[in-house]
Amino acid sequence: MELDWDKKKLLELVRKARNGEVMLPDFQRNFVWERNDIEELICSLLERMFIGTFLIQRVTPTDLPFKVIPIEGADKINSNFRSEPEIIILDGQQRLTSLFYALYSPNIPLKNTTTPYAFFIDLQELTENNIEDAAFGWSKRRREYKTLIDSNGKYNLSKLKDEKIFPLTFLADNDKFNEIWYEHFKILFSKEVARKVKRYLDNIRHYEIHVLSIPSIEKPENIAILFERINRTGIKLSIFDLLTARLYKFINLRMEWEKEFNEKYWLKQMASNDIKNTKIPYYIIQGLALSKDMSIKARDIIKIDSTILNKTTWKKAVETLENKILNRLFDVSEYGIADYRWLSYPSMISIWLGLFLKAERGEINININKINSWYWSVIFTERYSGSTETKQTKDFKDLVTWLTDSNKVPEAIIDMRSNLNIMKIDTKYPGSSIYKGIFNLLFRRGARDFYEKDKIKFSVKDLEDHHIFPRKFLESKNIKVEKDIVLNRTLILSSTNKKISKKAPSTYIKEMIRIHGHEEEVKKILEKHFINEEMFELLKSVREDSTSDEITEKFEQFIIMREKLIKKEIKKLTEKE
Repeated sequence: MELDWDKKKLLELVRKARNGEVMLPDFQRNFVWERNDIEELICSLLERMFIGTFLIQRVTPTDLPFKVIPIEGADKINSNFRSEPEIIILDGQQRLTSLFYALYSPNIPLKNTTTPYAFFIDLQELTENNIEDAAFGWSKRRREYKTLIDSNGKYNLSKLKDEKIFPLTFLADNDKFNEIWYEHFKILFSKEVARKVKRYLDNIRHYEIHVLSIPSIEKPENIAILFERINRTGIKLSIFDLLTARLYKFINLRMEWEKEFNEKYWLKQMASNDIKNTKIPYYIIQGLALSKDMSIKARDIIKIDSTILNKTTWKKAVETLENKILNRLFDVSEYGIADYRWLSYPSMISIWLGLFLKAERGEINININKINSWYWSVIFTERYSGSTETKQTKDFKDLVTWLTDSNKVPEAIIDMRSNLNIMKIDTKYPGSSIYKGIFNLLFRRGARDFYEKDKIKFSVKDLEDHHIFPRKFLESKNIKVEKDIVLNRTLILSSTNKKISKKAPSTYIKEMIRIHGHEEEVKKILEKHFINEEMFELLKSVREDSTSDEITEKFEQFIIMREKLIKKEIKKLTEKE
């Protein structure tokens, strides 16, 4: 099979994909990259780093060797889309589709999410050369994203300029980019700094990829065989993969990970029972790096040597993680993590590990109250919801300093304490750390089911989010409130949730009293769910025949009171030193 080398502008391929001139063979795998993968790709383009070679086949639209499909979202965002491919992408789909997603922002949820995302570049980070923190994605349901959108559904340029945030969609069209840059964004910086920022943006705009081309005359069966081989071996290399290759003389990382995966229950759980999930061993490596005061940015981790990572240090790190950290983290009465799915940020284990390894070498003394204050501060400020490596490195340094000098309070805790009174706990996204954090508190408090006389922590797999003001009840009354926010939700058994269904709160409260014998017992149960006596009386007063205005008023009162109770608990956790 004869192949030709060439170079092509990456954005030109993306634009052709939008029009249907670049497509995929229908045996390609689905788009599987996550938000972090797309952010990393954007950062690589900003720095003009090599992102790999693309394998394509040049074709004639009227004589295609395969059935073809569009890049995901292309036929949805372009009303003039026509399937007339000149190029079929055989290897490079994930990279091309990721950039397409960032540039054209189709309303398609990313992997492991339920909402579409939009991607941005923080221009201020570019001015400081913080490339790894410059690219970020926000859910289109996120409050911060919505503030950037005007009444016509378009970006509000004034807001973007205030924040110095540049949507990737502005790079999709060259004329539009030039107009927006020179009229709106260039003036935000001095002449020299503006030139520097634009150079970074131009790195994306003019990025060229290496392309291997297969001629259109090649037989389809030969292409299919080649693609199958690529699909088996062409997995995107992670830093873990690169370290495995580079340090093979000192440690077989993959073999060591597989051994620990098969032997240690919580490691297997944290890796979602997927032995190919190398995020957890990567966090262990990051913990080793932190313990030696290294940065955990990818470009620094790749430089780690055998004095830091070898069989002995790896074994010590895994033992410390299992015996001194995971045994502690998965203590339900302490952190409310009844199941690995309730751990908000698995990447936090790198910081825990770095601290405990330092302590074992006698370099610091562990103060668990201080660490806990930091832990809960990170959870309830959603501190690690975007790019995290820079913040984690800083947090680690802050913690090491704080453990030896109580006057040096970490930034994460200062942010929590200064923002707690004004922050809104109104998330509707079950994957957010605030959402999980509130449910962690329920487990931690020993919350019980509403009907069954058992604690919810003993029935984790059978739990469901319950709307305290049941969703169907509110809908039946045509109540216009934010019924899905976490402040209107708690955890109970799925069987109980089905029984409550669309009942008025007063109806299921009466049923609880009948089951448990008297009101005082019901009040004790609800108190663990952050429902005090005043809120109990309020729920009792919401009947099947209550008017819409009455229900709306009492719902809003309930939400305010519950938020106040939860914040009081958060304050207690983050100020305990």
